Amino acid sequence: MLNIFVWFMLIATMACVMLLVYAVASHSSERSFFLIFASICTFLYTAGYLLEIISPTLEASFMGVRVQKMGTPLLVVFNYLFMRDVYGEKRFGASRYCLLFALPVFNLFTAQAFPFVRLHYISIEYFYNGYFANCQGYPGPMSYVATAYNFLLVFFSVRRILKHLKGGSRLQRRQGFCLLASILIPLIVNIYHTISYNYLRPDVNPFAVSVSLALLLYSVRNQNLLNVVPLARAQVIESMADAFIVCGRDFSFLDANQAAKELFPELSALIPGEIMEQVKQFEDHNELCLQINGEMRFYKVTQTHIRQSSKDSGICIVFHDITDKETQLKSLYGKATFDPLMHIYNRAAFFDIAGLKLNTDDAIEQPYGLLMIDLDHFKMVNDTYGHPCGDIVLETIASKVRNHFSKEDIVGRYGGEEIVVLLENISARQMLDTAEKLRAVIENKTIYCHENTIGLTASIGMAHSPAGSIHSLEDMILQADLALYEAKNGGRNRACLYGGSESTV
Repeated sequence: MLNIFVWFMLIATMACVMLLVYAVASHSSERSFFLIFASICTFLYTAGYLLEIISPTLEASFMGVRVQKMGTPLLVVFNYLFMRDVYGEKRFGASRYCLLFALPVFNLFTAQAFPFVRLHYISIEYFYNGYFANCQGYPGPMSYVATAYNFLLVFFSVRRILKHLKGGSRLQRRQGFCLLASILIPLIVNIYHTISYNYLRPDVNPFAVSVSLALLLYSVRNQNLLNVVPLARAQVIESMADAFIVCGRDFSFLDANQAAKELFPELSALIPGEIMEQVKQFEDHNELCLQINGEMRFYKVTQTHIRQSSKDSGICIVFHDITDKETQLKSLYGKATFDPLMHIYNRAAFFDIAGLKLNTDDAIEQPYGLLMIDLDHFKMVNDTYGHPCGDIVLETIASKVRNHFSKEDIVGRYGGEEIVVLLENISARQMLDTAEKLRAVIENKTIYCHENTIGLTASIGMAHSPAGSIHSLEDMILQADLALYEAKNGGRNRACLYGGSESTV
């Protein structure tokens, strides 16, 4: 006649069968994949132990142990992987799975290979107390290694749960405590059984593992355990600063977070299924500029297609505000392009932009001119009034030069107090007149600095490249420099054109 403990284990085994069937039947989430395998391992453990305690011989009892050892080496691993899935951690690659399962699988084979291989067990012994049997296995080195490995995985699982308990919602904390109990109950029972072991006393570890499985499935069923991450993600998406919109393939509205409704107020009035007209117009945009509360804001648009069964079922659209980034880029562009003192193109930028303009297909059909402007005796300004006043003079003259020409003309700092200007579609005569007017403007300009009145003049060298010729910026710079040299040798405060007559080279 079966005793109470055997009946107890029989009920526990039947319960494991029901839990396993339930785990398979409720496999509606990818994250329950490892839970199913953990359920199989638990069933093998309890069924094997039941077979062990009711067997009348050593051979039959050890067969029950073999069944147990088909599940126990892998049980902790599957529970650990299930914990990772619950909290949405990235799954391992094939190589890491191989490393993770290498020791448990080897442990499984060494247990099955006894007595031919005595790594897991050194020896076994059969006991019967009149109520139930016990196949006592004396552990070998592999058993201790496997135990240490299991405790390590338990440690990682507990640490992961405790980490997510902090700052979680009330539901997430309940889920976390349930997960923690499912790990600690078998752990505490195992430690107690090991410390107070008696070969004539029943082993309640299989029952504790069954309780652990029941707790996990209870949390799956009643606490929505497998939706910890979806719930967390939903909260994160709702609170994120980026505008997040979910729509159908035809841009029919499905859902949007608060940031999206603030960016596109009409979304608040839409019901699922209605077309988002304002959002649809940005279908082919990667970046866009919107006026928000009178301010221009820049957004990066990212579209992610939602696929089910290899078919597109919808689109996730994220609008990420990159206004600060655009502002920083413009600031960096300005620092890299413009002279910080004169607020005109620096030397490198002038050569790049002027070179590009002269190398266009239409450039050969137009005449171009180049002015090289040098302030006369500028060193005396620095020596007499100091460098701060010299900077004010350079900034003021650069402003006069910049305002003297059109937006199509390119003005840059050549070096020191020298300024170069590339003029488009201008004749030699027009360039002479323009240069003379600029020279007069500079001569008549009075600059005030620290109660000092500063006046100065400028010498201007010019080069002209007529229409129909190949325009070379380097040649024009060289010619204008020679003309500037002639202007200075001629007494300064004058404009000279390279290759012309009267006050020219």
